[in-house]
Order: sequence, then structure tokens, then C-alpha cells
Amino acid sequence: MKDEFLIHITPESCYADIDEMPDSEDNRSRSKHYIKASGRHEINQVNEANYFEGTKVPYHEHKTAYETFLVEKGAIEVLTRSRKAVARKGELIHIQPYVPHSIQPVEDDSTIRAYHHGHSLLEDQMDNRRFRETYPELAKSPDIRQQIAPREQTSIWFDYEVPQFMDVPVNKFPEIRTFGESLAEFNFDKLNLKLKIGRWEMGGVKEIWQLHMKAGCSFSWVPTNIFNLLYDVYDGSVEVRPDGMDPFVANTRDMIHVPRYLGGSITALKDTVLFDIGCQGYMMQYLDEVNSVKASAPEKLQDEECLRRLMKKYDFYVRYQLG
Repeated sequence: MKDEFLIHITPESCYADIDEMPDSEDNRSRSKHYIKASGRHEINQVNEANYFEGTKVPYHEHKTAYETFLVEKGAIEVLTRSRKAVARKGELIHIQPYVPHSIQPVEDDSTIRAYHHGHSLLEDQMDNRRFRETYPELAKSPDIRQQIAPREQTSIWFDYEVPQFMDVPVNKFPEIRTFGESLAEFNFDKLNLKLKIGRWEMGGVKEIWQLHMKAGCSFSWVPTNIFNLLYDVYDGSVEVRPDGMDPFVANTRDMIHVPRYLGGSITALKDTVLFDIGCQGYMMQYLDEVNSVKASAPEKLQDEECLRRLMKKYDFYVRYQLG
């Protein structure tokens, strides 16, 4: 079976590499694109950006876009709503539409992996680059940039000093989710599941989870799965077995992007942390009911028909070890 859909994505397998800070004289900051937006909600678009001290992303907001950033290296200062705080390695930054924001590194060569839905970032960046190269003088004008920003579903404020930003502890900064923080948490044998970004924060489209897997822990998904799956290996190593294909090992910073209607499994080769970025099924409600069944009638969790009914009820097609 020919793998026309790239399932194993490594840091080297980006399909586009462009300048992340086009208005800066320092072009070391790059935006590497790995997965294009898909579906009517334009979800699961992934790029990775690195920033160097002194670079600043202009204060702006998006009209339709949801952005979630995973800090992979260094530290990123987040500025929004007259407040600022620093996100560090392993922490998530989540920005919803119409939330004005800016980010800037506080350590040199800080790196974020960005997950978008609700707009096509690469298309915007390519259009911007074409405009700058063709009309360099016009591109320098804030008035002209402001005129074209609505086409990109983005509004930009060019005076970076307004508003003033007040330092806030990270635990009082809701746009940053610390590594151990969760909105909901579920524990099973060899598996800890933390809800990091709720469906209510993603326009009702999906959820983002953090999975802590002990060595030997495994889970699978059924061939009738109607959603693309997307897992990011934050730390550790897993064996991936897509049906009808050769197995492969995904290591730290690799991504696993599984198309719908393809079954398979993932097994932790050592203690591993994954981020489930593309959870479109109602996983939180599914796990809530699983916990209720476990407390009242645990034998039902061994009943295949019971599990199938629960999966169908919540449009959830991943099977965890629920012991």
C-alpha cells in the first residue's frame, strides 16, 4: 500500500521553510510548515517557528483563528489584554479569536510548535511575502499593511508600546497552561490523560490532551474512525503500527498524522509524553462516562458491545487500556 498520506512526520520533513519575521533585518527566525489545514474548519495545521532575542511579533488579533503554541525550547513572553507572563518548555499558549496578543522570546533561539485552526497561516505568509517582494515600498507603509490585514483575517496594532503590560504570575494567566496543569484528568493503568484545551475554547471543534504513557502502555483506533488523528511526541519513543503498513518508531519531536478510515495502534517503548492535538471526538464526555461505569459496574468495561456503544455515542474511535 503506497503511503500517499505522510503519517510519520519528523522535524526534517517540512514542506515549506520561510522567513518568520519578514519586517526584521535579522532573518534567522524561520517558519517551517509540516501539515496543511484540512476540512471545513481548517484544523490541524502545524508549523514550527524559532525566535531570537530582540524579535517581536506585532500586537494583533485574529478574526477566525485559534492558535495553540507548544514551547519546545527556551522561553516565550506572552502579551495580551494589558498583561504579560512567560511560558517555558513544555507549556502551552492558547489564543482564541479576537484576543489581542503578541509573543517575543526572552531566551535566544526559543522555539514553538504552533497548531492552528480557522485560517491558513501558510497561505497568508506566502501572500505577504509576494506582496513585500513585488511592492517593497508599499510594504513599509503601516496604512497599506492595515488595509490588507482584513484579507488575512488579522488586525494589527503597529504601536508596540500601547497598551502597557503588567507582569502577572503564570498561574493567573489563563492563556498559558503549565505542563502539569489540566482542566480535567483521568487515570488508568499505565496511562494518565490531562485535558489541556477544552472544546469550549476551540469553537466546539476539537480538544487538546496530554498523555503520559508508561513503558508498554498502548492504545489503538478503529478503521471506522471518521477523523484525522494527530499526535505530537513531546518526550519519549513509541512504536506505531498503521494497518496494512510497515511499523515505525516515532521519537521526541516527531508527529504521527493518521488519516481517517485507517486503523492502527501506538505502544510506548519507554515512559512517554504525547500531545493529542487533533481530538475531534468527545473524549472528555466519553471518559466521564467510562469513569461512571468503572465505579458502578466495572465488568461492563470488558464488554465489547458496551464499549462500542460508548464510542459511537461520543464519536470517539480510540481505544485505551481502561484497566
